[in-house]
Amino acid sequence: MKLFVGAKGVVHHKGKVLLVRESSEYADGTGEGQWDMVGGRIEPEETVRDGLVREVREESGLTVTPGALLDVFDGFPEIRGEACHVVRLYFLCEASSADVVLSDDHDSYEWVDPGDIGEKVLMNDIREMLDVAKNLL
Repeated sequence: MKLFVGAKGVVHHKGKVLLVRESSEYADGTGEGQWDMVGGRIEPEETVRDGLVREVREESGLTVTPGALLDVFDGFPEIRGEACHVVRLYFLCEASSADVVLSDDHDSYEWVDPGDIGEKVLMNDIREMLDVAKNLL
């Protein structure tokens, strides 16, 4: 079983939080059509915060300043037919702008009020992290 560590950003700008929808084009995806927060796997040679900044920029085009570690979750998805253990660290991140440019991993984005996300189907721990954001922003 492979172990992956990922850093995810609870990216906010002017009281709104960024959500992205997973695309069918994402080769390592496990939640096509579900809404998530930006971030991803940390490379062995980088710090968690540096990896977070890189992943957020790659997935959204945004420059962020990472803040506090908010929570840690893990799961055991199958990725490309292989059992994996994925540990996700969620950091509060302030975006310098709201000008998102998505990578091919996602097909849509929205800046949402963390207390009012409508009927979106959310991935993994996203509801819990929106509840945390609602109390912080």
